[in-house]
Amino acid sequence: MRLFKTLMAVAVGAVMTASGAIAETPKNTLVIADAIDDIITLDPAEVSEVGGVLMSQQIYQPLVTFDPADPTKIIGVLAESWSVSEDGKTFTFKMNPQAKFASGHPVTAKDAEYSLQRVILLDSRISFILTQFGLNKDNVAERIKATDDSTLVLQVDQKYAQSFVLYVLSSFTGGIVDSALVKQHEGKREDGSNDYGNAWLKSDNSAGSGPYVLTKWDPKVSILISRNDNYWGTPPGVERIFIQHMPESATQRLALEKGDIDIANKLGPDDIGAVSANPDVSVKEGISSTIYYFGLNVRNPALSNPKVVEAMKYLVDYQGIADSIGRGTVKVHQTMIPDGFLGGGIGYTPYKLDVEKAKALIAESGVATPIKLATVVWNVPPYTEYAQAVQATMAQAGIELDLQVVDGGQWLERYRSHDLDIWFGLWGPDYPDPHSNAKAFTVNDPTDPDGAHGNLADRFGWNSGPLSDQVLAAVQEQDTEKRKQMYDEIQRAHTDSSPFVYMFQDSRKVAMRANVKGVVLGITFSDDRYGGVTKE
Repeated sequence: MRLFKTLMAVAVGAVMTASGAIAETPKNTLVIADAIDDIITLDPAEVSEVGGVLMSQQIYQPLVTFDPADPTKIIGVLAESWSVSEDGKTFTFKMNPQAKFASGHPVTAKDAEYSLQRVILLDSRISFILTQFGLNKDNVAERIKATDDSTLVLQVDQKYAQSFVLYVLSSFTGGIVDSALVKQHEGKREDGSNDYGNAWLKSDNSAGSGPYVLTKWDPKVSILISRNDNYWGTPPGVERIFIQHMPESATQRLALEKGDIDIANKLGPDDIGAVSANPDVSVKEGISSTIYYFGLNVRNPALSNPKVVEAMKYLVDYQGIADSIGRGTVKVHQTMIPDGFLGGGIGYTPYKLDVEKAKALIAESGVATPIKLATVVWNVPPYTEYAQAVQATMAQAGIELDLQVVDGGQWLERYRSHDLDIWFGLWGPDYPDPHSNAKAFTVNDPTDPDGAHGNLADRFGWNSGPLSDQVLAAVQEQDTEKRKQMYDEIQRAHTDSSPFVYMFQDSRKVAMRANVKGVVLGITFSDDRYGGVTKE
């Protein structure tokens, strides 16, 4: 805690007492505790980690967004209006003439062209969010084009549900950068190609139009963002936001109750319950689309056997974990689309703890026990607790989980390189459309067999067969009710056949000091909005 106070004092210029204690956070600064040791970039064309997206979304703005209270409502941000051609393949956006960047430059269609093209040209691990529209390095110059300063034209490869295209553009990947500024800082990558300012945006620099600008990023320690004095919307209510790496729930609770932090993003059930009785603390509840699951790498011979995979789904005490470890913060959920999304809420929960059934399935598989599996877990609650509980019940049927508890960086590196047998983690949709999850967990991409660009079916070595084509058909369906029914059928088959063991959907609760007002909790991957926050 002493290190945290010192860091915050240096970053925000806080005045400390002679003893080094801080009675409360500065009035002009919002201090947030979270787990941010997984962040490797804040560049919107590359960012995807939880904390990184959270901060990036305060700095950059997309063409369109959605109302967190009603995600069916799509709202213009940097785009004032849009239209769609009769064949559903051409989207034309008219830019908002009021919008400007932190530099003072106006936001134009040419900035949007450059920003969306650079996602494809950088070919980062999140480029799949846009390449799913048939965009690639060879055609992006023609398919994403500013016809003048106020008009952007996007051409997709086929007719999709219109809301799907707009939801994709609302994601963190759709953040628009100041092209004039970023071009000044373009450099070369190791292979000699243009880095489109990526190295510059991975240090203490930003080029957005949002309410805040990046001031200081100390990897695995803290991030400081400051008010954008040129912000074209309602000015932010606080001058700075300081996010500190503090993954332990008990430490966050202590800091919150003492007034050393304003928001605790990672409180466990016990600490949420405890602070709820504190009049100086309020607990905000929100809709969450986060799903906790563990993935089985079917490249392991034992895990390639469907009977073993099925057995493991009967070796999780779903309700017991939800009632004990996850008390009040999760609900049992065993399908890939969260409740609240189109196609979600089907209530399909076919699995419960049944050790004898699991043993019988393993016997049928012909795979000898014990089955030893390298299991990678983030050293942050609740992942460790969930993994330990599953380890105990798996052992009863001869499946031994070697829990390898690592920091956020290693956790993601092992996951992305599939250097493991099992990965305990979470999935937050990139945008509030069922295709975000359905594509990731189901679609096979023959050009990316290791899932480097985000398809988890390939990353875990699973060929989903006809389900892949069914998902690609569902995203094109224009009839909403028919599309919903398609996802219902896909999910039931997916839950029963995939190597993904879905356990819970998050029930979001965030604790904050009672004087903090205006926090908007998002429903997708780290989409909380702090632009309207004030401290009374």
